[in-house]
Amino acid sequence: MIKELKIGNWKLKIFLLILFSLILSLKSASVALAQEQKGITVIPSIAHVDLATDPPEYELTYVNNTTADITLNLSVQDFTELEDSYKLAFLTPQDAANYKYSLSSWISFENPQLQLSPGEKKSVKVFIDKNRITKGGHYASILAEIGPSAGAKAINIKGILSSLLFVRASTGLEVEEGKISDFMPLKDNIEYPDTYLVRFENTGNVFVTPYGLIQVYDPLGNLVAKGVFNENSLDSLPESIRRYNTTVQTYQKVLLPGFYTATVSLHFGKTNKKTSTTVKFFSQGMFDFPKIGLGLILILLASLYLHKRLSRKSS
Repeated sequence: MIKELKIGNWKLKIFLLILFSLILSLKSASVALAQEQKGITVIPSIAHVDLATDPPEYELTYVNNTTADITLNLSVQDFTELEDSYKLAFLTPQDAANYKYSLSSWISFENPQLQLSPGEKKSVKVFIDKNRITKGGHYASILAEIGPSAGAKAINIKGILSSLLFVRASTGLEVEEGKISDFMPLKDNIEYPDTYLVRFENTGNVFVTPYGLIQVYDPLGNLVAKGVFNENSLDSLPESIRRYNTTVQTYQKVLLPGFYTATVSLHFGKTNKKTSTTVKFFSQGMFDFPKIGLGLILILLASLYLHKRLSRKSS
C-alpha cells in the first residue's frame, strides 16, 4: 500500500512538471508572437507646426519591428473631420483641390521611399512650402504604404501607416474663434451624472486645442465635483464641431436631491480666447428614488396586510 502511494506521488510530480513546462512554453510562444506582430511604428504619430515660430519642416522616424525587409512609399492625403465625431474622412484629389484647409499641395519629402531592414530605424524630413501656403490652418495625413523590398521573399505585410500633420500658416490672417454649442450631463433620467458632454464649435480658420474645467454645484451652492476638460489635448478643426466627453470627480459624500448647476470654462488658441456656459439639471443625488418608492409601497402593503390580520383577530 505504501509503495503504491509512493508510485502515485511520483506520477503526480511528473504530470505537474510536464504541465508547468507546457504553460511556460505557451507563454514564451505568445510573447514571441506578440513581438513579431509589432509591425512598423512611426514617431511622431501627430505633429503640429506653427510657421510663425517653427521651421517649415519636421522629421518622421520609422522603425521596422518585423523580421523581414520592407519598403515604405510615402505620400500625402487630405482629410476632414466628420461632424460631432472623432473619425476622419479622407478626401479624393478632386475634393481636396476645393477644400481650403487641405495641406497636400504644399508638402514634399526628402525621400519618398525608405528601405528598412529588420530592426532598422530611419528618419525622413517632411518639407512645407511656407511661401506658397495660404492663410489659416491646414492638415493632412502622411501615409507610408508598407511592402516588401525588391528581391525579398514574399511576406504577409500589407498596410498603410498614417501620421497626422497640422500646420498653421503665418500670413497675419489667421483667425482664432470658437464657442460652446452644447453642454449637458450624460445621465439616465434623474440619476446623478459623472460625465458631461461638450460640443465645441471652431468658427475660426485655424485648428485650436481647447482646455478648461468643469465644476458642479449642489442645490445649496456647494462645489461637489470637478473635472479637467480635454486632458488628451484633442484638436478642434476649423469650421467644425467636435464632441468632448469629460468625467468629473465627486468630492461630496452626501449628495442631496434637487437642482444642480454645472459650469464649463474654456480657453484656447495663441491669443488665449475664453468662453464659458452653465447648465442646470435635476438629480436625485445619492438617493435612489425608484428603489425608495418601491420600498415605501412594500411597507404600505405590508402595513395594510398586518392591519387586516389584526382586525380579524380582534373581531
